[in-house]
Amino acid sequence: MSESIRSLYDLYANDVYRFAKLTLGDAEEAKDVTQEVFYRAFRSMNRFRGESNPRTWIMSIARNYIFDLFRRRRIQQKAWAEYRLGQDTSVVDYPEEMHLLEDAILELKPTYRQVFVLRHVQNYSVQETATILHWSTSKVTTTDQRAIEKLRAILGGERSYGETK
Repeated sequence: MSESIRSLYDLYANDVYRFAKLTLGDAEEAKDVTQEVFYRAFRSMNRFRGESNPRTWIMSIARNYIFDLFRRRRIQQKAWAEYRLGQDTSVVDYPEEMHLLEDAILELKPTYRQVFVLRHVQNYSVQETATILHWSTSKVTTTDQRAIEKLRAILGGERSYGETK
């Protein structure tokens, strides 16, 4: 059983970390989330029925755990507005455009951010994203299109009057 989790960890830990970091905006917290996700996967391995891809199962655990974090804090809206990716000093020659994109992603509302990260950063298919988020594929497609439009507006500096994040 522990070998199964070890191989899942080797395959998907980077995906979980990247999703958590871009969703939460904090590298240290993303490391903690990654550990907790695989701990939870280990605890529930006997309940995994194999009805979904192991990758989507792990990412569903990550999504649910991140939402649990926000629910426990009871400050979700404030947290989304205040989180910002800091300069990661371990990354050398990180293009300025990537910093701008990360900041723009953090300005998206949570649903847009999740879909954008899963689809365009993690490269999940529409179906895999729908499974992870427990949504229909049409909702994923629509939300993805809206997220891209919003990112274009943010990066182009076009915000509507009274528009909220």
